This record gives sequence, structure tokens and C-alpha cells, in this order.
Amino acid sequence: MTVAIAIKINNGLVLATDSASAIGEVNDNQARISHTYYNADKLFNLKKGYSIGCLTWGDGSINGVSISTLIKDFRKNLFSINKLNIKDVADMFISFLNEFICDEYDDLKVGFLIAGYSDENKNTPEMYLIEIKEQNIKMNPISESDNFSISWFGDMDVLSRFIFGFDPDMEILLKDHGFDDDVVDNIIEISKKNLSIPLGVSEMPIQDAIDLADFLVEISKKTSRFLPGPQIIGGPTDIAVITKHEGFKWIQRKHYYDYNLNIIDNERGE
Repeated sequence: MTVAIAIKINNGLVLATDSASAIGEVNDNQARISHTYYNADKLFNLKKGYSIGCLTWGDGSINGVSISTLIKDFRKNLFSINKLNIKDVADMFISFLNEFICDEYDDLKVGFLIAGYSDENKNTPEMYLIEIKEQNIKMNPISESDNFSISWFGDMDVLSRFIFGFDPDMEILLKDHGFDDDVVDNIIEISKKNLSIPLGVSEMPIQDAIDLADFLVEISKKTSRFLPGPQIIGGPTDIAVITKHEGFKWIQRKHYYDYNLNIIDNERGE
């Protein structure tokens, strides 16, 4: 499982994720985890020197190919692009996924966030949510109107409880106990308005947004550690910042190799 964070402020975007990867199978709607690893890559620079990145969560592979390898394969499509448009890149990625999957969805459940600054819209960062589920690929933009936002993906429960003040399953629970849909919707809106924790503002410095993203990932990791069963959120935290002028910059990043022994000047986003 995964927790993936995207924080938007006036100065840019902060992306963060854990490194856990659980391997198992689902029988009778019950997930049975056989192995858990803590070095998976889920945060990527899509084009070196440009203001664009990608987060991923959910299934770790498609048709036997890891998500990490697929995203790095997709990056090759961006080598010749000199003028960046985030929406166009998201559309290209969907076409890439459709061509690779070839209708062999096999109950895939995986999500991606393509985020950054378009050359024609340098003042406002853009985020596009891409999800593969129910034998389909869907894309939705995340609102550009909010100058400050915290978005989280993957394992939603911990941060929903912490930030909103209630579990995502509360809506289902209320409906199962006979509450009308309109009443449930009203309760959810009242709860969000009165129970949510105001964790930041659009004017906060980029370093504070970095610290906040790290804090939210850490809450998820620590909670997963103490819950019954395997720890499905954990490992090193990877963090990157995307800004208008500096582009994509790594803040924290794990390597399985010594970076200083492997410096290569290219556009692969390494």
C-alpha cells in the first residue's frame, strides 16, 4: 500500500511518498500479503530540467512490468518536447498506458498524479489525477482555483481521520444505518467544515510545506507500524518540490547505488 501526498502553495508543489510495497493475492475479497518491501520508487521526475513530476500508488506492476519501469519507459516520449503542457503530458501518458495494457486489465487498481507547470501557464501549477480501476482509465484535474490544498492518495484512512476528523467509511456507515443520502451529505459537509484541521496557508514558505508533507507521511507510517498485521506504509520518505523557477528538485531521495559513482549528464530525470 502507499501514502502519496501533494501539497499546493503559492510558491509551488511538494510531492512526497513512502516506499512500501506489499506483495500478495486477493481471495474472497480478502487481501493476503506474503511479502512487504520498503524500497519501492513511487515519485518520479518526468523530464530533467522541467517543472513536472509524477506520483504513483496502488498496484506495483502492470502485466508483469513494474510501475517504476513503465514510467521510466514513458519518459522517453518526452525527450523531444521543448514546450511543456501538463495536460498534454497526462493525455500522452493515458495513451501510453492504453497501448501497453491492451485491454488486459486483470482487476488493476493503480493511480498516478501528473503535476507541474505548463510553459503557457507559469503562474499556476496543474495536477491531473489518473486512475486505472474497474477495467477503465479515468483522468480528472485537481482544482486550480484553490491556492492552498493538501491531496493524499493510496491509503486514505489515516490522513482523512487526522485532517477531516472522520473516517472515509463514515458515509457508508451512516447509510447502512438508515440515514437518507441528503442527510448523510449534510453531515459530511458539516463535519468537514467544523472538524477539519487547518494545517497550512497558501503563503507558507516552501520549506514549511516540505516539513508538512514529511510530517503527514510520517503519521501514516507510524500508524501503519502499530496496527495489527504487516506494516503496509513505511520505508524511506521520498520528497520533491516543483516550482516555477527552479523546476523539479529532489529534497529527499533513496538510492540503491552510490549516486556520486553514477553521475550521468542526460535528460532521463535521474
